Amino acid sequence: MPARRNPGSSSRAPDFREAYPISAKAAVHTPAAFRSNLASLSGLPWPRIEGIRDFARFAGISDGATRTALSRAKAEGSLVVEADAAGVKRYRLSPAQLARGNAVIHSGSRPEGFVVAVFSFKSEDTDERAALRETLKDFGFRKLAQNAYINGRIETAPLRAAVRDLGLESHLHLFTCPELDDEDQARRILELFDLEARRRELAEYLAVLRGFFPDGLADDELARRLLYVGPVHFERVELGEPPIPARYRPKDYPLDEINRFYGEKLERGGALMLSYYVEMNGKE
Repeated sequence: MPARRNPGSSSRAPDFREAYPISAKAAVHTPAAFRSNLASLSGLPWPRIEGIRDFARFAGISDGATRTALSRAKAEGSLVVEADAAGVKRYRLSPAQLARGNAVIHSGSRPEGFVVAVFSFKSEDTDERAALRETLKDFGFRKLAQNAYINGRIETAPLRAAVRDLGLESHLHLFTCPELDDEDQARRILELFDLEARRRELAEYLAVLRGFFPDGLADDELARRLLYVGPVHFERVELGEPPIPARYRPKDYPLDEINRFYGEKLERGGALMLSYYVEMNGKE
């Protein structure tokens, strides 16, 4: 697709996929995540390989990388493979993967406050430590200090269950801080996050996002673009957002405008995304 140019500028405006590439892992999970998160798809089958491969190709992922990512997802248990009545293999998100995603998706309605995760391991337990760190990141935690991570007020039961499944529950301690009345404490926490840099990052993201949806896109092209933005939005906007109360955000913070713009596009393109999903994955 030819890149658009800014009027009067010799530099090429980046395509959204160039600026924000997604991994093969994200690409193979996206159709299943879409299926799980929209009530209008609840009666439709889970994605089949043809639908996953089509979207992955749109994301610039080779068929070989897609096969490898699917194998890893099955081995890790994030995707479960089941055959439908016709014997077609379908790929659905595991309950644990759904819980991880929902813990972040609902972050906008969290009460104020924080959850602090502290963990301890023997020096030789490097694999276990790495597994726990990655799990905390999956649930939206950010590093606070050595062996300590912080998040907003999430529901901790799914996190505890995921850690229990890893056999690492005894290594993790969670502390809830319901309020942040101490301004000095608030300042120290805010210093962990460069909010002005985050504001600039989100402003750039919004500009590239708007350029990704020019007028006149074909139906399937628009549907694929809306679907592509999903995992990027999740990682960079939802998961990447510092767990701080809204009142501490800098002036002209673009988060609400990003959510409004993308939300409107999703609402207007919802029927097209549904048609694309059915075309690629069929009906039961």
